[in-house]
Order: sequence, then structure tokens, then C-alpha cells
Amino acid sequence: MHTPARRRPPGSTFQSDRRAGASSGNTGPKPPWDTIYGYGAIGNLRTAALVSDRGSIDWACLPRFAAPSVFGRLLDRKRGGYHLVEPERCRATTQRYLPATNVLRTHFLLDGARQLTVTDFMPIAKGGASVPEPRIVRLLEAEGGPVSVRIVVEPRFDYGRGPAPAWRAGGKGTLRARSGSDRLTLHVPGDWRTDGRLGRAALTVRPGEGVATEILWGEGGALDSPERALRETVRFWRGWVHTPDAPIHRAAHVWHDWVERSELLLKLLSDQESGAFVAAPTTSLPEWPGGPRNWDYRYVWVRDAAFAAQAFIALGHLEEARRYVRWVLSCLPPKGARVPLRTLYDLSGEAPPHEERLDHWEGYAGSRPIRIGNAAAGQLQLDIFGEVVGSAAQLAHADPEFVRKAWPRLRPLAELAARAWTRRDSGIWESRAAPAHYTHSKLMCWVAVARGAELAERFGEPKRAEEFRAAAESIRRVLLDRGFDRRLGGFVQGFDRRWPDASLLRVPMVGFLPYTDPKVQGTIRLVEEKLARGPFVYRYSSSRSLHGPEGSFLLCSFWLVECLARSGERARAVRNFRELLKVAGPLRLFSEEYDPSARVPLGNYPQAFTHIGVLRAAMAIGAQRTS
Repeated sequence: MHTPARRRPPGSTFQSDRRAGASSGNTGPKPPWDTIYGYGAIGNLRTAALVSDRGSIDWACLPRFAAPSVFGRLLDRKRGGYHLVEPERCRATTQRYLPATNVLRTHFLLDGARQLTVTDFMPIAKGGASVPEPRIVRLLEAEGGPVSVRIVVEPRFDYGRGPAPAWRAGGKGTLRARSGSDRLTLHVPGDWRTDGRLGRAALTVRPGEGVATEILWGEGGALDSPERALRETVRFWRGWVHTPDAPIHRAAHVWHDWVERSELLLKLLSDQESGAFVAAPTTSLPEWPGGPRNWDYRYVWVRDAAFAAQAFIALGHLEEARRYVRWVLSCLPPKGARVPLRTLYDLSGEAPPHEERLDHWEGYAGSRPIRIGNAAAGQLQLDIFGEVVGSAAQLAHADPEFVRKAWPRLRPLAELAARAWTRRDSGIWESRAAPAHYTHSKLMCWVAVARGAELAERFGEPKRAEEFRAAAESIRRVLLDRGFDRRLGGFVQGFDRRWPDASLLRVPMVGFLPYTDPKVQGTIRLVEEKLARGPFVYRYSSSRSLHGPEGSFLLCSFWLVECLARSGERARAVRNFRELLKVAGPLRLFSEEYDPSARVPLGNYPQAFTHIGVLRAAMAIGAQRTS
């Protein structure tokens, strides 16, 4: 919580020569640190991988999102490991997703009007089932003449902490790497050689003769037909993506391509087995180059996942929302447990591992420490109760019977919010300073009891509904008295703090006050005056938690768009929205934060939070157009 910085720190090694939103391109193999927007994400609803526009897979955790990395060059150029497909004499590259899918294509433009296309995907079978062994398939196709290709695979198991792998041939076109109990298999035509650290192969791809390479976790065989696996995977994504009659599509059809990409990204970050959503597939991508704000986001935040579930309801994907509620209920311990609901979990519903540092890695753009695990799991964050109960209340409009059955287990969360709202906590931004009375946390406790009253009334519990309404009124009075600063004219970060916080843009979004209320309008003006640089909004202006700057927070920037649109300032909302869309990567993917001075994306990537903001903002603008 700092005064937003206006320039990069001196000596930063972060490269910003490729501007966000420009077409992706390169002039040959280089270190992978121009910008994180040089990566596309692929996944199989169990894990994900980042593929660079230079043909290198530089981040992949196998077999699950939060498993130790196998390819980690994103965080250490020399010791991280990677899998490269590199054609000869490449002049430039472009990347695109196949329409309405998470299947990524990289086009390498070569001399003599030749071209190599690499199609990267992780197979998903009919019904959304991933193949038993997570695998990455890369299909190579040449046009305009034969193309010589070099393939390199350097797995570095357990974040590069394990010994160099032992290699052995597994038959024609198969190479296996083993380090302790970890095993990786590579299938590719051609002759392999290894030097104890990596494997290499050279082959020629001719027009009309596609070549497939496969990386898979374990020691399984090659797919019978990679082309059929591609067709099944494309069919899955296109069969899942929203239909034209989805509420958000009707309201925001002008922004269809952006809505669709955000929708697909959120699904990519979901786990088919548990039904939960991870915040991002990466760890320790810095909120500022060289700074200490480097966090592991490969877990399930109750809040973030609730945001995703709410977005899926608007998109018409009710089953995803149901599965989220089921997952939350599965995480609840027996009645009377000391910790009724953690802030975050791993995908199995257990506490994530203790936070530790990887001191042997250099970090993205030299940014350290590199963290795995997340200490925020031990924090008290009161807002999560409101997010869960609020999500259930939203779902009840579409599927009341499902929520009716879940209500007996959801009710204790509203009851807890009614008791615990007076406590100090660590807040939505997970401050690592002493707990405080955060206004947003109290606001979301109000949501928990106000929505709890609605659900109790709906499901035949009038006495309990009245108790929840009384608790909501008590919270409301205190929020208006201590959370609103009359001299500043807006809601402030905490009861003992006289400065704004972008999280208070949610006051009208959750229905506490209407958008036209003077207190809401004053809060919007305060955020714009103190925390915004044009369309870019920073989270806060003061911090006692961590040293060092951070970028503007893109979710908050899209919240401002939503508030402007629903306040009747549609023209300004559209202008802000268009400016924010310009800072997406060429694949329409967003990071967590953005530095408008250096014009570089920051933080973990791709970030679910930001794409939820895109969806909500597009819907808000569309709703005003049709009202």
C-alpha cells in the first residue's frame, strides 16, 4: 500500500521493448523475458502450460496446477528447464488461438515464403475428461517447402532442485527422463541424443506430412492419433463455450471476442476433478521488477473462485457454479472447528503447503524471492463468507432447488459473519501487517447476513431471516458511521484509516447502496482522484505491509468501468474499457497488474481476477446500452 510509482526502478532488467497489444513476433531465440505477454496458455482442466511465441514451453507443472514445475525457464533461464521447437532461419512469429478454443497455434515465418505452424494443446476427451496421463501435444506442419526443425527438451524436476535426469531410449522415437520418482516421456520421430542434461533431435517437416511430438507425465505410450485428439479437444472447447442466449452475451455482444476469451481462460483455470478454480497457473511473477511482491497463485482462493462462479452464472454455465458451491461445502470442517473456512486451499480441499522460498532460482527478470506455497492460507479474511453466501444467493435465482439442499450447510457461514464481523482481519489484499478493521471486510459480512436473510426467508425460516436482517442493519450503521469519511466524501480503507481503497468500488456492486447514492458517487470520485491514472486504478495509496511498488491493479480498473457504466456515465466507461483492452496481450490475455509508464504487464499470468473484471465490465456497458 504505497504511493503509485511513476517509473521503473533504476537498474531493472525487465525488458519492455515489445508493447502490450502489439503483434507477437521475434527474430530468433532469446531469453524469455521481453514480456509475459509473449506467452499463450494451454491446459487440460488439471494443469496448464505456458508456450512462448518463440516455440518454447517455459512453464509447466505436472501433473497438477500446484505440482512442482517440470519446465520452469520462466523463472530461471539456466536452471528452469524448457521444451523447444525451433525451425531454421525464422524471421518472425505470430500466435493465435483456434477460434472458440484453448488450442494455441504459433506460426513461424521463414525465408523463401516457407512457414512452420506448431499447434499446441493438452488433450481433453469427450465430456471434459483429460487423458489419464497429462500430456502436451505439439503438431508441426510445413508450408511452402520443407523445414528443418531442432527440438530440445530439458526437464528440471521439482523446481530444478532434483538431480539431472537419467535418460534412456524407450523404442523408436521415444525418450524417457527419470529423476527420483518423477518420470517424463517424449515421443517424436527422429534420432535422439542426450548429454546427461537435455535431449536433442533434428528432423525435417515436409508439406503435407505433419509431425507430432508429445510430452507426457509418466511412462505411457504415444497417442494412437494425435490428430483425432486435436479434433476431440477442439470439439470440447467449442461445445462448452457460451451460447448466444447467455445473459452476458446478450448484453455484451459488441465485445464478444473479449468475453469469449475471458470465458475460456476461466474454464482453463478450473479443475475438472474438484470443480474449483485456481487464481493463476504461475507463481512469483513479480508485481514490480526486482521487488519482493512475488506470490504463488496456483491455489484456490475462496474469494477468487466465488468471483469466477458468479461470472459463470452470468455466462449460463450453472454446473460450474454448482460445482464451486459443492467444493466449498466439502471444505467445511465439522461444526465447532477452530477454522470454519480457510482463505485458500489446494485443489483437494486441503491447506496448501507452507510457504517457502526457492533461493536457487534467479527469478523472473531477477525478481526474488521466488515463493511456493502461500502464507495467506493462515490469515483471517472475513469477506470470504459474503462471497460464498452471495454466490449461492445468485445461483438460487437460476437453480433454487440446488441451493435449498445446500442451505443447511451454507447457513453457518452467514451465522459466523453475524458473530465475527467486529473482528480485525487481513482484508481482501491479504496484508501481512497486523490485522485491522477493513471496511471491505465488514461490507462483505453485511453481504453474508443480508443474503442469508433472503435465503432463510425463501426456504421457510422467517425467524432466522429476521435475525439476519437485524445483524445486517447493525453492520450497515457502523459502516456508514466509521467506514465513510465525511471530509473526504467517500468510503475509506479502514475504520482507523483516512485514505481510499479501490475495493470500496464494490459498495454499489454488492447492493449496499445504489450507484446514484451521493456516498457511492463520492467514493468513485475519491478513487479516481487518489488512485487512478487515467483508466488505470491502483489498489490503495498507503501500506504498512510490504516495501516496494506495484503496478496498477487491472481488476480494480475494470471495477471502475463497471461503476461508471452503472452510474449512467456510459461514454466514459466505454472510453476506459477501450483503453484497458489495449493493454492485453496479442492473445487477449491479461496479467494481474500493469505499469502504464513502462507499458509492461506485471504479476501472475494469465490472471483469473482480471478476466472476471473484463466480463463484468462488458456486461455493465452492454446493460446500459439496452436499458
